[in-house]
Amino acid sequence: MERLHKELTCGTDLESGSGEAVSSSRGSRVRFDPTPSRSGAAQTRRLRLRDREPMTDSYPIRRPSVPLRALALSVCALAVPVVAAALPEADAGAGTEPLLWLLALVPAFLLAYYRGWRGAEFALAAGMVALTVAHIVATLTGRDLGNPAILLPSVSAYIVASLGIGTLSELLHRHVARAEAQALTDELTGLPNRRWARLMLETEFAAAQRGRPLVVVLFDLDRFKEYNDRYGHAAGDRALRVAAAVLRRNTRRMHLTARIGGEEFLSILSSSDIAGARVFARRIREDLARVELPTGPIRVSAGLAAYDPAMTSPDDLLAVADEALYRAKQDGRDRIRVGRLRKRLYAV
Repeated sequence: MERLHKELTCGTDLESGSGEAVSSSRGSRVRFDPTPSRSGAAQTRRLRLRDREPMTDSYPIRRPSVPLRALALSVCALAVPVVAAALPEADAGAGTEPLLWLLALVPAFLLAYYRGWRGAEFALAAGMVALTVAHIVATLTGRDLGNPAILLPSVSAYIVASLGIGTLSELLHRHVARAEAQALTDELTGLPNRRWARLMLETEFAAAQRGRPLVVVLFDLDRFKEYNDRYGHAAGDRALRVAAAVLRRNTRRMHLTARIGGEEFLSILSSSDIAGARVFARRIREDLARVELPTGPIRVSAGLAAYDPAMTSPDDLLAVADEALYRAKQDGRDRIRVGRLRKRLYAV
């Protein structure tokens, strides 16, 4: 959320949830029809298209780093024809120079395998540099690089091979990234799933142990089971997608919001404090309150927890947030509560 430090001016009592949640900049309410009518589905689709960016499309393609030995082998392969161009013809072997350029395919294979298109482009550029240097050396020494009828097809084959290898490698990397994204993404909402959230939470918890602030927020849609029982699972699924769109729109790129089960969502706010997390949670409540269901606006309870040095694992942090969420439910729902270690809680 790019304006996390700003609070919306809202006419709703944040504790009681009474009145209409109307912000000063966005006064209109968003009506949501849960019935499977064409107009309701179209309205939901418009909201999703505006607010939702599928996580599978933005999932980063993780390319492995190139090992030093692969780089060294690539440099040696390109150096062989350059050195051969500087040797006397008797030592280099007459007419073998074009064949030596087949070694230039080595960096094309290696770099493309590890880095995809970028590796192929780098290998192609390095091969062209090596060819240029070889020509300069041959000119200075009065050597002939060989029959152009052989050299030209060799260079052309090198270019085609580099481009082909790069294309295949890029497809491989993208398929792997897509498979990883599907394994880490909630199919219904497009948000990260529990597994992705767990991986990030473990990373951020380790960073918090080294001094970086960390806050987590647990959200739970109020009375969602009653809504599901009354209007059906299809309507409940649409409501979850709308809630996910609101959460996604308000989550910064450096943070992560995931659906961890049912109607429960987890936001991991790295480099944030309780004050910033409170503003974030309030904004989620206000935005969800503007989405109207037949039973009224979407209401949500939230439990906040900040990292404490006494915590030994991410489970401790989640336990405090879960206790705060439970307290928010017990206090009447539609509440935000901040948890402290040893179950000390206070109202926002």
